[in-house]
Amino acid sequence: MTDGYNISDDQIALLEKLPDPVLLIKRNGQIRFANQSASRLFGCSGQDMLARSVDKILSVKSRKNIKQILDDFCEKSDEDFVEKIDLTALKPDDSEFPVNVSIVYLSSSKDLVLLNIRDISTQTRVENELVRKNHLLNFAEEIVSIGHWQWDLITNDVIWSDNLFKIFGRDDKGVLNYDTYFSYVHPDDVAFVSERVQSIIADKKFYHFYHKILREDGEVKLIHLKGKVFKNEEGEVIEMIGTCQDVTEREKNEKLIRRVSILEAKSKEMEQFAYIASHDLRHPLLTIINYIKAFDEDFGNKVPKEAMNYLNAISNSANRMNKLIKGLLGYARLSSKKERVKVDCNKLVKAVLRDIDSTIKRTGAKVQVGELPVLKGYEIELQQLFQNLLVNALKFKKPDVKPEIEISAKTLAPDSYSFAVKDNGIGIAKKYDEKIFVIFKRLHDESKFEGTGIGLANCKKIVEIHHGTIWVESKLGEGSVFHFTINPE
Repeated sequence: MTDGYNISDDQIALLEKLPDPVLLIKRNGQIRFANQSASRLFGCSGQDMLARSVDKILSVKSRKNIKQILDDFCEKSDEDFVEKIDLTALKPDDSEFPVNVSIVYLSSSKDLVLLNIRDISTQTRVENELVRKNHLLNFAEEIVSIGHWQWDLITNDVIWSDNLFKIFGRDDKGVLNYDTYFSYVHPDDVAFVSERVQSIIADKKFYHFYHKILREDGEVKLIHLKGKVFKNEEGEVIEMIGTCQDVTEREKNEKLIRRVSILEAKSKEMEQFAYIASHDLRHPLLTIINYIKAFDEDFGNKVPKEAMNYLNAISNSANRMNKLIKGLLGYARLSSKKERVKVDCNKLVKAVLRDIDSTIKRTGAKVQVGELPVLKGYEIELQQLFQNLLVNALKFKKPDVKPEIEISAKTLAPDSYSFAVKDNGIGIAKKYDEKIFVIFKRLHDESKFEGTGIGLANCKKIVEIHHGTIWVESKLGEGSVFHFTINPE
């Protein structure tokens, strides 16, 4: 097989015993010798291997690489010259697998080159799996805003993960040490962090703690450190590893949750108060109203006119207070605790118009309704919202002018809508744009316009439980447009 190439039988015997696959090839690529390990690796007998050229056992891309290397060999005569290269080899079924090839110049034969081939499929698979897991780790760290670190206390070398660089807003990934980390500690926390690190080293136990950092871009972040210490045989701390999590947003969210909890508690207190108002406060009030009625029926014709005027004033005030308490109860009961349902706003507004038909006819009003959406919401509350706005538009009309009302809607985004209720009424002065939505706030004397001052406050609360906003565009004497939005849960 190797006649004429100055390769002895002893050398061939030695090559046969090698555990690694070995090929002897001519510089034109023809295979002149393949040991048993090579035959097993490529799934061919020794004779079949000799009938091939090296091109037949390599992928297309690897053929180009090996050709270039063999051409380079022709230019060299250094017997110590060895080339190592990763290539892709082929099995008889043309399936590919990675190999590492050491190409050795043979001084004993000017035309032969030795290829020592090592199957690195397992190594490559392990490396790829390691790369994949590192990608997953980096991705996981990014999701939870966390990074990991390692500190060698002997050399003072520090290693940061990629996401830790992001948390600290640091682009330069040069040499890191403890001082690098400490340079980011917020001035307010320098003494605390220094004391905590010394305590960890002295106690040989890591205590998790929080502190602020000041990034180079001026942003302040709150971070949470966790770790573990490692000791040598003498019990000295020689290394620490751990995690560093950016909890800035979490802290903000927790504060927000605490505020929401407080507001929910206050809201519950308000509901409880409303129920007390509806029962305990209304009971004596209704007693007063009923006694005034009974007094009027039994003695109305026997008391002086001036006394009856006093009684009528008391009765009117008691009735007004009763309305206010009922309105307060309705306001407190508004909530988003139930489940939203599909609401056809076209049908809903038609139902509202039927309910207030007598008022529409009495005022001679003209109501135009555009195409309205079908959305998910709280049906009873939405009906109350449209009814309050329509009743207001009819109530605050100009003297001797028939009301004209337009209802329209447009889509802002999927499941998000904007509505407008426009009228030609008396309008609202600019300074009252926000005040009108405050509970019990009235802009007009009750002798001119009857009401409790709760209607628009109810509208605001209904819109808010639909995650929307409500506002008014108006000029005194020129009518008003009430806008509101309804957004998804």
